[in-house]
Amino acid sequence: MMKRVALLLVFCCLLLVPAAFAAAADPSPLEKVDAQHIMEAMGWTEVTIIAIRQGVDAKGTVAPIYATVVGVGLLRGEHHSITQTLTYDKDLDWHFLELRDKGALVWNKSGYKEIKPWATW
Repeated sequence: MMKRVALLLVFCCLLLVPAAFAAAADPSPLEKVDAQHIMEAMGWTEVTIIAIRQGVDAKGTVAPIYATVVGVGLLRGEHHSITQTLTYDKDLDWHFLELRDKGALVWNKSGYKEIKPWATW
């Protein structure tokens, strides 16, 4: 009887340990104020964030590293709706990344950054 109880406890612990580590690895939710800063760094003005769809991208893919920003704003002087997926990275925090042939552009709440491979400088 004690062996069964011990096995049951071990089994329960094995089920709980991965869940505890997964929960610890999830990023903190994207805040509306941070989303607004990122959109403004991307050139948007008069930004109003209506909602943040946490954990889902604009195409419906579900993952804790995605957040879709829904709002309205001005871009190049014209009113537009905003549906923009931001991604989480431990080093970049919540960000938008645009890959190009000779580098990448990154926008996050700190602003804008251009990343170039050393050979293209």
